[in-house]
Amino acid sequence: MQLLNGIKDEAYKAAAELLKPAGRAASGKYLVEGENLVRQALASPSPVHALYATPDAAPVFRDECAAREIPLYVAGGGLMPKLVGTGYETAVTALAIVEQTVLNLHEWTPQQNALILACERIQDPRNVGVLIRTAEAAGCTAILFSSDSAEPWQRAAVRSTTGSILRLPIGISEDFSSLLKRLALADIYTVATSAKAANLAYDADLQRRPLMILVGNETEGLSESAREAASDFVALPMAPNGASSLNVTVAAGVLLYEAVRQRRLLP
Repeated sequence: MQLLNGIKDEAYKAAAELLKPAGRAASGKYLVEGENLVRQALASPSPVHALYATPDAAPVFRDECAAREIPLYVAGGGLMPKLVGTGYETAVTALAIVEQTVLNLHEWTPQQNALILACERIQDPRNVGVLIRTAEAAGCTAILFSSDSAEPWQRAAVRSTTGSILRLPIGISEDFSSLLKRLALADIYTVATSAKAANLAYDADLQRRPLMILVGNETEGLSESAREAASDFVALPMAPNGASSLNVTVAAGVLLYEAVRQRRLLP
């Protein structure tokens, strides 16, 4: 264990740099916070580059960090709130620098039994995080985002994943519509939502694999270019005289779990 000597300590600067989008983009790393998420990080496929803990929490991680040669820094004197980026006292007692798990979409080809969630222009980082969490829970092999979505590795998104970001491969596409078209040509059956669709999700064939569920922006939905890549459209049942749509995370969850349900009904 090494004691952080203040905000001028190089180890402190390395973590603090990851509070900035530019720092995360340049390094390919991000922060996870809280003892639970740090333990998940240590047990995940994602490489852990360093761990920071308060004096009381540091002994919990000492042996594992030593065995794996992961630097363990003790952050006392109010340094932990600064590392978390809150500017106020926090209950967070540990955080870790973790390597981003990013798909190389130029070489990536989904497996035959793949279930994929594709997300276009998701603006709320908390929605991004919940989509990642939902996708992992439903057994997705990957989640894809257009590059104009909120960044998955910012604090609000990471916290909302409750650890799923450590395990689920994430693809970020600069040309989302071209990616969708390429996957469609590779026989990836793509289902998107539309309030005007003739069929409900429950009547659609969601047992096919590979299957991609496609969801769009919280306010505007899918772009026309994304819609053109869809194999089919389905509607979600809505009660009369009530809400006309669902939050994108709920809609994605309904579709993914309907796909799981239909698959489980196969002999």
